[in-house]
Amino acid sequence: MKKFFVALVFILTFSATVTYAGGKTAVLPNFDVSFNNQIVESDYRQFPLIVHKDITYFPMTYYDCRHLGLTTDWNNETRTLTITKENINAAYREYTWDWINPSVIDFSVCDFNIMVNGKVIDNSKEEYPLLIFRDVTYFPLTWRFAVDEFGWEYNFDMNTGLSISSDNHRVENLKLPHLTGDTVTDGKYYYYNADQNGKNVIMRAPCDNTEATEIILELPDTNLSQKADLVSADGNVYITYIAGTSPIMSTAYSYRVLDDGSVINETPSAYSLGKHGYSEVTLRSEEMNIKGVNQYVDSPTEFSYTIGGAEFKAELPEGRVRLGRRRDGRLVEAAMSSCVQIYNGKIYYTGVDLDKKEDSALYVIDTTTGKTQKLLDGVCGFHVYTGWVNEEEKDSTMIFYDNNGSVMRYTEINNDIRVVDDKNADDMILVDAVGDYTVYAVLKTIGGNKTVVKAYSCYASGDASINGAVLMDTVTGTYVGVTDNNLTVSISGEAYEDKVRFLVIDGDGENDVFVSSDSVKNISIYNDILLYGVDDYTTVRVDLNHAR
Repeated sequence: MKKFFVALVFILTFSATVTYAGGKTAVLPNFDVSFNNQIVESDYRQFPLIVHKDITYFPMTYYDCRHLGLTTDWNNETRTLTITKENINAAYREYTWDWINPSVIDFSVCDFNIMVNGKVIDNSKEEYPLLIFRDVTYFPLTWRFAVDEFGWEYNFDMNTGLSISSDNHRVENLKLPHLTGDTVTDGKYYYYNADQNGKNVIMRAPCDNTEATEIILELPDTNLSQKADLVSADGNVYITYIAGTSPIMSTAYSYRVLDDGSVINETPSAYSLGKHGYSEVTLRSEEMNIKGVNQYVDSPTEFSYTIGGAEFKAELPEGRVRLGRRRDGRLVEAAMSSCVQIYNGKIYYTGVDLDKKEDSALYVIDTTTGKTQKLLDGVCGFHVYTGWVNEEEKDSTMIFYDNNGSVMRYTEINNDIRVVDDKNADDMILVDAVGDYTVYAVLKTIGGNKTVVKAYSCYASGDASINGAVLMDTVTGTYVGVTDNNLTVSISGEAYEDKVRFLVIDGDGENDVFVSSDSVKNISIYNDILLYGVDDYTTVRVDLNHAR
């Protein structure tokens, strides 16, 4: 007969003085435990699983809770802990430390109010009450809670031990040997930064056997803090790397990976590099290759472009205009490539006048004449595409942009400017695009396998903010509209009150495909396989098509 054990726990994020009944003890489990197929080691875990009265209790720390599809809230005024099953995910954290846990654990019994999915739990009457160990609430996983309330599957087998599976997305920590940075995939292999016996290298491993690694590139220097940028775009994997820390002595490298694992010199379709005052951005679109160059840190950006093998140089606008963004008198951090868009044979870009303190403006280069024109003042982020499907505007160019916090629509055919109202615009998606740093205002559903990605960040104030949005083609892994700030989010510290830090929504802008409380970095999507990092040593894989 199978014997069922379960456990759950939530880490309290408050400081309070509570008196508990003493003399209570539990033990560490003497059987294996797997948590969504992740082996949980309790010996050196700061918050181990414990067994009390033949029931396994699990520590629901912040990330353990969200990995299981639960959110928690503590109300200090009413002294109430609320646990709710929701659409939430997070990568598994090991919570290991250097001290081995004792075989016998002393715990206390919770005496505060408890709510589970809106139901009041009287802990004083529970046969298996909620416990406290190391200031963490431990929850008994009986059938009533695990199955009826949380929708989990769990069983105990004498050979495999206890297994617990929740019904949210399978968030899998990849086992990539020697990982030190970015990870991308082409559907067959994972490619990643690695440290191989002190050598700074790029490794690849088959998706179905991550132990079968091979080195495909040894980077030009052994400075392990210098990581290569990996991009999966246009059906290819690109590696870009700047060797050296001295501005004068640095050298930029760029490669494309071939099917056999060898590399050739080639830059991706959108790439920025910079060294000793010189910086450059290159982009490819349809029949055109463009290059924007800054010779010095205080020089304007000079654009050249190649059409049909012939190279042309664009006329400079009035003033010293440098590619970039500025809002409220301060520069906005953004990759050079995110400030440029090629559309219908024209080059649109945001530029900053080096001699004035005005907000950045939108410029356009007509590649048939080479002339540059200032199109709109006060533009920080923008997105360009063909207009509405009606007789007046069906062939016009629409430009959506952020004008110091307001989302605006500009119709190029008639110079019409108006504020965008997303409630009355059925044929476009306004995806919470006005953020603190970067704005891509409106992204229209193009059809096919397009996904809108929003990255949430948390700043010193503790409030969650939206950095913007990006439309991604999940079949090829390419970005339809992209800015580095949208796709790389790093949050220092922990903000326990924030439920969502990163999510993926579908092409109609309504349904959440994946919701996570993780602070993410190094995001890539290929064939609906989402990869992201939670630190330099952990890459997470999510299949966006399938929950558990």
